[in-house]
This record gives sequence, structure tokens and C-alpha cells, in this order.
Amino acid sequence: MKTAPTVSPNGTWILITTLVLMAQPTVGGAFCHAQANAITEGQGSQSEKKTNDTPWKARRDLVQKNSQRRSEFNYYESKVPPYTLPDPLLANDGTTISTVNAWNQSRREELITLFRNKVYGNRPEAEYSIAFEQLAEQKNIWNGLATGRSMMATVSIGDREFSFPFVLFVPNQSQAPVPAVIHINNRYFIPLEKAVSENDPFWPAKTLIERGYATASFHTSDVDPDRKDGYAEGIRAFFAAGKPPTPDAWRSLSAWGWAASRILDHLETQSAIDSEQVAVVGHSRGGKTSLWAACEDPRFAVAYSNNSGCGGAALSRRAYGETVGRITSSFPHWFCESFAEYAKRESDIPVDQHELMALIAPRAVYVASADEDLWADPKGEYTALVSAAPVFELLGAKSITETTMPPLNQPRIAGKTGYHIRSGGHGLGEVDWNWFLDFTDRLAR
Repeated sequence: MKTAPTVSPNGTWILITTLVLMAQPTVGGAFCHAQANAITEGQGSQSEKKTNDTPWKARRDLVQKNSQRRSEFNYYESKVPPYTLPDPLLANDGTTISTVNAWNQSRREELITLFRNKVYGNRPEAEYSIAFEQLAEQKNIWNGLATGRSMMATVSIGDREFSFPFVLFVPNQSQAPVPAVIHINNRYFIPLEKAVSENDPFWPAKTLIERGYATASFHTSDVDPDRKDGYAEGIRAFFAAGKPPTPDAWRSLSAWGWAASRILDHLETQSAIDSEQVAVVGHSRGGKTSLWAACEDPRFAVAYSNNSGCGGAALSRRAYGETVGRITSSFPHWFCESFAEYAKRESDIPVDQHELMALIAPRAVYVASADEDLWADPKGEYTALVSAAPVFELLGAKSITETTMPPLNQPRIAGKTGYHIRSGGHGLGEVDWNWFLDFTDRLAR
């Protein structure tokens, strides 16, 4: 089985302003089950496993511990610098954006250009084709629930080729096309055989199938190595024919998001999948990627960011936990060179991460944090989501507007946005997945 559609040079698509629902009523509702107080085994500290109605705030013992361990970084709310967020509805020429047409026709493009030039880099403008080959297939797995396929995507420019693998599972028993989830795996590649035999909590394919979703996963480093010195081996060097990247060229986060879009290209050819109901999901650096992927490709109906922190869901201007200076020096291959220029001067960045989420509106966004992951700045992640509300509202979509954080282990959902902060540290597990799927199930109601 091979297909080879030709795509546009930079892989971007026309913005669709109509919200795409995430699940068919005949699919999502059948698998919805309560996860409101579930805690993944081993994730939560003993002192924080009980839920209550108290808004979350960073635990004093963790603030002190992290401050002692990384004294050069701030973990105290009292030390967050004063800041003013840029207004996503204020155009570059100073005019206020007050209509859907003004947002779609001008302001959205202004913002995405700023993010490309100042944070994530610009994807290359080069014609290419992509083909998908099935390498292996297992039918009727999990007592007949699904079919699993090992796939290879091959990108061609002239006589040059670049390939990366991914794994796909599709439910067998649905009477209608099903929604799907594309997982950006920043940890390891999970081959077909392992995904069938072991329901890995980082990508629990069986759980997703049981909840009524098709799902695909790829490993980031198979597309662009997650190393400072990995450029020559990845898709970015392939597009540049081996030449060094220019200062404003795309970096790894953008490359990984581009790969998620290429898997979506394949899902569009599958009659069992409703390609207008596809979510993109990532954890940590993968969560940064999922948000940017949904900005670049409006075909994604939902973006889920898990513990993504600086350069992802968290506001840069708060300079809480990981900072722009630290992330760009430790991971220079993630962001274009301009982002590093704002180290210790975050308030000068012309954009901030609430505008990243605004670029996804009126499609759906779900953000997740973890109680012990102060490095990722949970409050900054939540505040960014809330601060995107004016754009969601302008585009006719309800969103979270409550500025007080929700209690621990109690997801908050409003319209097309959702958020939870769970017990435990930096990780992605079944409890995160089930709360996220509860959110996407609701979109079909």
C-alpha cells in the first residue's frame, strides 16, 4: 500500500474558522468513563493524593527544595517580575481587532509570522512529495478491537529521500469513521509488537482504542535528532541539502510538528478515520511541539500540551522555573536564534504563549500541568490559557476565563478549552490521557 500526494511547499493550510468536533456521538460516548479523582500509581506524593476544593498553589516544601537545588532560577511567586502581556487583538499598526474577518485575514498571520521569526523558525519553501508504505500489519488484536500497522513515511525531493517510521492503530468495530490522536513521542519509538503486548502509559494505544479513537505515534528523533549536534541526520538538513540552517530557519520543534502533519496527510486517506477530528498530543518538548503544530496546521481539531513549560504553554514573561535563557542555551536546536536574544529580557519578546494558544482558536486546546513540576511553571501554563480567552470569544468559542487555578486533580473545562493539574511530577500517564479524552468526548455533545 503506497500513496504519494503532493503537498504545498511549507505544509501550511488555509485557516478554517468553523470548529471541528472531536468525536462522533456514536463513538465517544460509548467509551466515556469517570476519571475525576484517579491518580496514576506512583505519580502522586503521599501528602497530595487527596483532592479538595482549594485552588492549587505551589507547595512550600517544593518551592524551598527547588530553590535550594537550582538557586539561579525563581520559584517564588513574590519574585515573579512585573509584566504586561501583549494584546493578541491589537494589530501591529495599533488598531484593535474586533471582527472575525479581521482576525482571519490579518491579525492571525501577523502573530504566526512573529512566532516563526522570533521563536520557532520558518519552515522551508521547497516542493516535495510524500509516500506511505505499510511494513507490517496485525489484524484483530486485543480480542478483535483493532488493527495495528507499522508504517514508513518517505519524503522525496528530486532523487533524494528521507524516511521516518510511525505506528498506527484503527478500531475494527466502529460503524462510522472515528476520531484520531497523533502522539508526538519525545522519549522512545514504540514498535508495533511492543505497543500490542504492552499498554505503555506514555502512549496507551489500547486505552485509546477502547475509548473509540484511532491513534498514531512517532519518535521525534527519527525525524530530527534531539541533540545539539544532530542537525546533519535530520529532516531539516535534508530540506537544506546539507547546508547549515539560517538564523530564522525552522528548528527541531517545528520539524517535529511538521512530521505530525505528514501523518495527518496519511490519516486523510483512511476511510475508517474522520480526518477532521484529529488531535495532536505531546508531553514536555512534545507538548511545545503539539501547540506549534496546531498553529501551523489548522487541520488539527485539538491540541493537547502536557507539562510543556517554557516555550510551550507557560508564559515566558513570568521567568518562573525554566527561563528563555536556560532553555535556549541547553537546547539551541529547539528554537530559532532570535529567541535566545530575549534571555533575561523576556518582556521584550513581541509575543507570548497565550498568543500561541490564541492561534489555535476556535479549535480546541487542552493544557495539563503537574503539582511537583514547578520547572514547567503550572501557574504560567494556566494563566496563558486563560489569557487566550478574548480570541476564543471573538471567534465564537467559549473558553476558560476563571483566573483562579482549579484544585489539584480536578479538571476544569469550559467550551473549547480544558486544563488539569494532577498529583506527581513531570510525566504523561493514563490519568492524563483519560482526562484529556474525557474532554474530547465532551466536544461531541
